[in-house]
Amino acid sequence: MAKAKVLKIPARGGWAFAEVETEENGNIPLKTMQSIVGGWIERWELHGHSLDGLDLFLDEEGKLKGLSYNPKATLLTAILMHGDVIVGDTFVCAHDGEGRSVGLSDAQELALRRRLNDLGV
Repeated sequence: MAKAKVLKIPARGGWAFAEVETEENGNIPLKTMQSIVGGWIERWELHGHSLDGLDLFLDEEGKLKGLSYNPKATLLTAILMHGDVIVGDTFVCAHDGEGRSVGLSDAQELALRRRLNDLGV
């Protein structure tokens, strides 16, 4: 199996880029995504700050499960401006033109590093 780069943003501890296994077509398997977030996945598109084309995935039932507040993911998504927060472990990956979740390019990794640094996380 091939590998793809993702950004893991746990609710507790620091964020880190990691490699995950992909299917032959480069798609990140659903089971891998679910194992990172700890449950059913929910996708949020990121916008602005050179983050277009990236998605943040979180546990769809995180609030019902009482998962911990994730300040880093909340700041990255700017959801706080809408009176909401993100809970639980999350990760960021890219998507291709057909909507498949794929690994981050070097340019996307750099954009994420810059944005997280600008946010102070």
